[in-house]
Amino acid sequence: MLITFLGLVSLAARADHIIGGEMYYNWLSATGSGNTYRITLKLFVRCDATTAQIDPDVNIAVYDGNGNYFDVLERIPRDDLEKYTATDVDPCIVNPPYVCYQIAYYTTQVTLPFNTTGYYATFQRCCRRTQLTNIFSDDNNVGGSYFTKIPGAQNNFDNNSGPRFSSEKGTIVCANSKFRYDYAATDPNGDSLVYSFSTAYTGGDRNSPKPEVSAAPPFDPVSYKDPFTAAQPLGDKATIDPKTGVISGTAPRSGLYIVTVSVHEYRKGVFIGEHKKEFQFTVENCVRQVVAALPDKFADCDGYVINFVNNSTPNKTYVWDFGDGNTHTTNSLATFPHTYADTGTYVVKLTVDPASNCGDSAFSTVKVYPVLAPSFDFNGLCTTKPTQFANTSTTDVGVFDYFKWDFGDAALTNDTSNHQSPAWQYTTPGNYTVKFYMSTSKGCEKEVTRTINIYDKPPFTATGDTLLCIKDPLQLHAESSMAGSYSWAPLYNITGANTADPVVSPKKDTAYNVTFTDLTGCVNTKRVAIDVRDTIYVKTSADSVLCTGDPVDLVAEADGDYSFTWTNIDTRQIISRTNTVTVTPVRTGAYFVQVDLGSCNSRDSVFFRTVDPPAAFAGIDSTICYGDKVLLQASGGAFYSWSPPGTLTSPNKPATIAWPKETTTYVVTVTDTLGCPKPVTAERTITVVPPVPAFAGNDTIVLKGQPFRLNASGGVQYRWSPADGLSSTTVPDPVTNYNRDITYRVKVYTAEGCVGEDDISIRFMTGPEIYIPNAFTPNGDGVNDVFRPMPVGFTKMEYFRIYNRWGEEVYNSVQYLKGWDGRKKGDPAAADTYVWIVGGTNIEGQLVEKRGTVTLIR
Repeated sequence: MLITFLGLVSLAARADHIIGGEMYYNWLSATGSGNTYRITLKLFVRCDATTAQIDPDVNIAVYDGNGNYFDVLERIPRDDLEKYTATDVDPCIVNPPYVCYQIAYYTTQVTLPFNTTGYYATFQRCCRRTQLTNIFSDDNNVGGSYFTKIPGAQNNFDNNSGPRFSSEKGTIVCANSKFRYDYAATDPNGDSLVYSFSTAYTGGDRNSPKPEVSAAPPFDPVSYKDPFTAAQPLGDKATIDPKTGVISGTAPRSGLYIVTVSVHEYRKGVFIGEHKKEFQFTVENCVRQVVAALPDKFADCDGYVINFVNNSTPNKTYVWDFGDGNTHTTNSLATFPHTYADTGTYVVKLTVDPASNCGDSAFSTVKVYPVLAPSFDFNGLCTTKPTQFANTSTTDVGVFDYFKWDFGDAALTNDTSNHQSPAWQYTTPGNYTVKFYMSTSKGCEKEVTRTINIYDKPPFTATGDTLLCIKDPLQLHAESSMAGSYSWAPLYNITGANTADPVVSPKKDTAYNVTFTDLTGCVNTKRVAIDVRDTIYVKTSADSVLCTGDPVDLVAEADGDYSFTWTNIDTRQIISRTNTVTVTPVRTGAYFVQVDLGSCNSRDSVFFRTVDPPAAFAGIDSTICYGDKVLLQASGGAFYSWSPPGTLTSPNKPATIAWPKETTTYVVTVTDTLGCPKPVTAERTITVVPPVPAFAGNDTIVLKGQPFRLNASGGVQYRWSPADGLSSTTVPDPVTNYNRDITYRVKVYTAEGCVGEDDISIRFMTGPEIYIPNAFTPNGDGVNDVFRPMPVGFTKMEYFRIYNRWGEEVYNSVQYLKGWDGRKKGDPAAADTYVWIVGGTNIEGQLVEKRGTVTLIR
């Protein structure tokens, strides 16, 4: 955000307190010896300047118009000290930064004798503030010079009162957007004023911050930092209107800027004098409540319909005054058209949020003088001669009054012209973007851009190097987008040597040169080499044997870039017109290739014999049981290779034994010795039935005298042995009535015939009873490592708990035959005597409980 004001943000007292100044004069009266004037000095200083820095009085030196010393007006007291803050500058800023500056006024009177050269009143003071963005002042040793020129008696201007800038308040605008600041001066005599940016001057230093006698002009200008200049102190996007003194444009980047404005005073066209004021712009972050923004002008003069663009703050009320008596009020930012009834220059005013105290307005100039049609032509694009440009633009109203050409020569800064039809000498070939700006006496202005190609030799094309049959003529060709003439040499067997398309018939190798000359006299030459052949050659592949169904590349090699034709000898069909073609012979056959160069030709042929590849066979897929072996037998060729070889006895023989552990596909690669070296593969998949999951049931204890049903699983057929006590030996779940301990074995068969076996041991005990040992040894030897109850004739284990001698529970479970492993909370329990209690429901539905002790032995 850009804040234009004459103050500073910093609160710290600094020695760099000067931020601008202005001096002007008023004629008071004439006496017999001279004129009496009141001279006013305004000195702008920072608010944080010390009392000593705001001078209580100043000296103003006076010199005649030739720079000769006249007098020093000493000890001029300070009349007033005005202070301005942010709210004085702009109360409509949402987040106003701290803004504060002061203006010290010093006023005195002086009587100056009559002369013709006039007088200078001067004042110098150090030090100018540091850290300025557009001038060098960071050494805190740069002061300022402020002066006014009082005209002499010549032209009777010695009774004149000079102009002065009356506006003291700054303004705040937003960065990267349009801003407008009215910095007009007033003149007591009503003279005409012309405004411009000008340089600021140095004066005074740390050694002499406030000279007793200020120097006479000319003063030394300050040094501006690139890209800023005295004429562009705010950059190239901000300008001052010479007629109104309005500074407008786009705000520069953040920083502090010294800006000096000069106003030239004229009376009836006669120059009186120049007056300057130096002030400071400061860039800060800020947001205005309302901003009115539209293009500065609409001057393309395309017609009576103008499309107006609104770049203002959104969601406001917008009031347009088109300057022709018509207005338009809207709440939309959309571009819209307005049609003017007549030609003319109109001033458009856009007011945003007019009901608000912080409403804003902006102005634009509209030129309605249709139609301006910009265009230009050019001639001559060679570096050896200037390029001529011509304005071909037309306008229906007014006459052209300004032209500006930019010839796009980036290496130069003076590649411009203000002539209507200029010439420019390009020295380097390349593409150049030419811009042509024009304006008319009615204020219409437009720019047209074209890219031109500058060459050191005129571009053209010609026939390339070529082959030619000695029997044939050849037509050559040259062509250019430029107008011009052609000339061929040597004059050997050529017709039409001065045309773009001559005919030649050389009988030996010859190089013809063609020279193209454009209309400006620039020339370019190309060489066309002709290789004359009386005989041409071609050769293709040797005869060979192929496997039936295999593709083969037919390749022809010739001694030149000829046209090729491949033909199938058997069918007499043309199969290709390139030097390489891929074919797939279905049987023995032949092909020939012919090359042609005009009337010259040559041919060669190739013969193929086809042989069928081996008919590989690996056998029929089969299934085996886990652990079984199987014979693999292949046929169809002379040589065999099986994979994977890891479970094969002889992987390089047609017959081999396989013992796969899982389902495996074996691939055999077969080759033979009959002329087709192509390997052919065949597959055989051996499906392996996994090991049979035979299960006879868990070993168990059975109540003596009670029947017990077995329950085997894992297959589709079962065979039990021995048959003692079994109701059946061929069912998975026979019933046993045996009353002695016994072990049964069951064989389980799958649907594929694979077999597995498992045992179940059964103990028959008297019950119902719960059998519990009185000691156990949990030492990991597999014997008596777990203390468990063995319930016989019980349908359910209700509880099984173990306590140490202090009554602390160390184990609790209701799982059948699980038992205690002698650990307490994961660690081995101490060798000791433990109390147990067990309860279960017997086959009669009664709860039976037993208690006792067990000794843990380690």
